[in-house]
Amino acid sequence: MGLVHQHFELVGRLRVWQNIMLGREPRKGWHVDANAARVRVAELARRNGLPIDPDAYVDELAIGIQQRVELLRELEREPSVLLLDEPTAALAPAEIDAFFGTIVQLAARGTAVLVVTHKLQEVINYSKRVTVMRHGKIVAHFETAKTSVDEIARAMVGGNLPDVAARAATAPSPCFVADGLFAGESETAIAGISFAVRSGEIVGIAGVEGNGQTTLADAVAGMIPYRGTIHIAGDVGIIPQDRNKEALVMNWSIVDNALLGRQHTSRVRHGLLLDRSVARADAQVIVDRLDVRCATLDVAVKTLSGGNQQKLVVGRSLFGEPRFVLAYNPTRGIDVGAAALVQSRLIEARNGGAAVLLISFELDEILAVADRILVMYRGAIVGEFERANVDRATIGRLMAGSQ
Repeated sequence: MGLVHQHFELVGRLRVWQNIMLGREPRKGWHVDANAARVRVAELARRNGLPIDPDAYVDELAIGIQQRVELLRELEREPSVLLLDEPTAALAPAEIDAFFGTIVQLAARGTAVLVVTHKLQEVINYSKRVTVMRHGKIVAHFETAKTSVDEIARAMVGGNLPDVAARAATAPSPCFVADGLFAGESETAIAGISFAVRSGEIVGIAGVEGNGQTTLADAVAGMIPYRGTIHIAGDVGIIPQDRNKEALVMNWSIVDNALLGRQHTSRVRHGLLLDRSVARADAQVIVDRLDVRCATLDVAVKTLSGGNQQKLVVGRSLFGEPRFVLAYNPTRGIDVGAAALVQSRLIEARNGGAAVLLISFELDEILAVADRILVMYRGAIVGEFERANVDRATIGRLMAGSQ
């Protein structure tokens, strides 16, 4: 049995080939044959359309590249039963097609494949049967050829999807400006990026994972040094790309997690003491506004589903109506109902005058939400599109490096 985890089970201090071949290393006498292992991993990656550097250290890779390592490790073992938990959450469209091409071939050779996913178009494109779960119970079964995305979505949320907020006019004044921005190293560096986000505008950054998006987000968030200029007018709300490692303390309560980042503000602090009643009231506002499903505000965040954890992070980031919002993969790994709600809240923030920088590996999300789209490739902005003039095919080519 093979299992690809949504939250990766990798050894960060080992190289890619060491993770993929762990426990199955080719030998030359008493020693591991590293060269043979590298060749096998490179061939495996080529055959499955998931390019990767066998000698890279895993903890230095972006999330999307780490996901490739997880996938390749299980594919190398050719299991008879393969369980995949959100396996394409950080893959580009072309990589998704190549990946599922491999999965379909495995199934044709007799492998039983179970995929847990919120990407309903993938379900329609590649599966034979669909089972829908809601609140921990099975609520529907479908033969894929006899159902649709809309029918599956309604079964998932127990009715129609929430309406996405309508779009108001965009203000002319820039709230965020990056000018001549350099940061990072090697393949994930950004080189001389310049762009602005106006008040009341959502700018989407499209691109294949590993082309500088994480470096850009870290520079904007002040997590890494950079050269150039970043100007932000007003308060900032940040939705990190990894809720487990960068946004939440899993053993803490909902109240305490909702307070993170605001614990030093006058709203919740009186001298050296925190006003727990205000913190609790604020947490309740976040829970109600983002429909976070929980027994009480005192439960540990680790007891919530991934979708409810993400909604808590989004609600906390938007609390207090920040003037600039950095949203990095804000709907990664959550169901269609929760994703629609998160997207609606981002549009509402935009309508309220916030400047929103949306970095997402879901091109459909960017096309649905952004007012303007910038395409990144190898650390540079290689294309810009207004909402009224979107060309999906051209964006896809630019993401892949074609001019």
